[in-house]
Amino acid sequence: MNKKSWIAIAAVVAALGGTAAYAGGNHGGGHGHGPGHSPWTMDAAQADKHIEAMVAHILPDASDAQKSRLKEIAKACFNDVKPIHQQLQEGHEAMSRQLAQPAIDRAALETLRADHVKKMDLMSRRVLAAAMDAAEVLTPEQRNKFNGALHMMATSHMGSH
Repeated sequence: MNKKSWIAIAAVVAALGGTAAYAGGNHGGGHGHGPGHSPWTMDAAQADKHIEAMVAHILPDASDAQKSRLKEIAKACFNDVKPIHQQLQEGHEAMSRQLAQPAIDRAALETLRADHVKKMDLMSRRVLAAAMDAAEVLTPEQRNKFNGALHMMATSHMGSH
């Protein structure tokens, strides 16, 4: 699988799980989230409903078994990544508080940065694992179709923020 393909699949898995294509803050708008509504604020029932709608939208011709498996993969990924996203938000806020102090504590900021990188790596690994699982569920033809839809989705998410 080339780099472009796995990135697109990762973006799709992320989108299916409501994670958007990156771990930023409130990304209202786009793909059914509604203005000012972040996928990170969804409860489990809302996330499940969103995931089901995304699977149906992106792969309407997938078999019921494929759709079921993709939903399982996306839901598990979302549930694993959501707390990491919260920790990243908390780390960002801690960095902001540190930078607002009268004296800059470089050691504290470096510790926060290193922790942030570890959490981003953990999130990236989890999303990639879900992307690989999703790729194995789909045929090569479906992956190409899925890649196209996800690439457009990822581009719209990244281009509008």
